[in-house]
Amino acid sequence: MKFDSFLLLVSLMVSPIIGGFANIATPFTAAPSQPEHVVITGENSGVQDFPAHAVFEEGDLIDGRREGLWQRYHANGAVRSEIHYHNDAPFGDYKVYSEDGLLTEEGRWEQGVNVGHLRRFWPNGTIQQMLTFDKMGVAQGQQRYFHDNGQLEMLVDLRDGQEEGDLVRLDREGRVLSRTTYRSGRITQRAQ
Repeated sequence: MKFDSFLLLVSLMVSPIIGGFANIATPFTAAPSQPEHVVITGENSGVQDFPAHAVFEEGDLIDGRREGLWQRYHANGAVRSEIHYHNDAPFGDYKVYSEDGLLTEEGRWEQGVNVGHLRRFWPNGTIQQMLTFDKMGVAQGQQRYFHDNGQLEMLVDLRDGQEEGDLVRLDREGRVLSRTTYRSGRITQRAQ
């Protein structure tokens, strides 16, 4: 067993034991601060042309770092985004909205990348994209793209971010326009 593998194994065995004591304050560690709710107005946002006294974003800070749900607003006051943070980094489910309040995107962030399912919507509310990512943020599995009338536009399977199998393109009525077959991201066959 390599030394690095041994250290990983030991850390995985010990971390649940140590983790149970992680939130206990000792004379050597400071207890976490209480959340402080912060409201940032347009004049403090650094964004030009945003109304100076309108709320730009708000959420909680713990020890100067974003924690929990943060909401950002459009200039008209409508919610622009709802993003969960942990230790000042986006982490968890998020949603993005248009100025009219329509959902335009929803997904999940972990370690600075999209993970799991990502859905984007057309301005009319129909689904535009249904994408899937692994825990490293690499596109995996079936990826779907739709016309604004809700009809499937393109379907492709990805493995480690590369096309694998058939990529099918369809018109607005659902008729197949083309089919391209891939292996490890390279075209092996094309049909119209």
